[in-house]
Amino acid sequence: MAEPARTVLVVDDDSQMLRLVQKMLHSRNFIIQVAPKPSDALRIAETQPVDLLISDIALPEMDGKKLSERILKLHPGAAVLLVSGQYDENSRMVKSARVKFLSKPFFPSDLLRALDELFPGP
Repeated sequence: MAEPARTVLVVDDDSQMLRLVQKMLHSRNFIIQVAPKPSDALRIAETQPVDLLISDIALPEMDGKKLSERILKLHPGAAVLLVSGQYDENSRMVKSARVKFLSKPFFPSDLLRALDELFPGP
């Protein structure tokens, strides 16, 4: 029996990046929700399951790290993939197998590799 689709919440204030990530995830069995602002993302997370948060770190309203902390309080089993053009190894929020960082720009293969690390197969 097939595994149920996971819900991915993608948050970025750049509409092109939202569309790009949606295209990259299209080949996977995901339910994809998008939000241009953290407040939109939190509204979605309060009413729907979130298995994975993919968020830019630099966002209006609150940064992606704070957003991920709030999402993880709502969905403790969720995984987080934070992306940034100013990736800094020392800025890691949490050292966890459930939290990964990805530098912009990235290739589809980079995103898919990070997803495979967060959700290893059987």
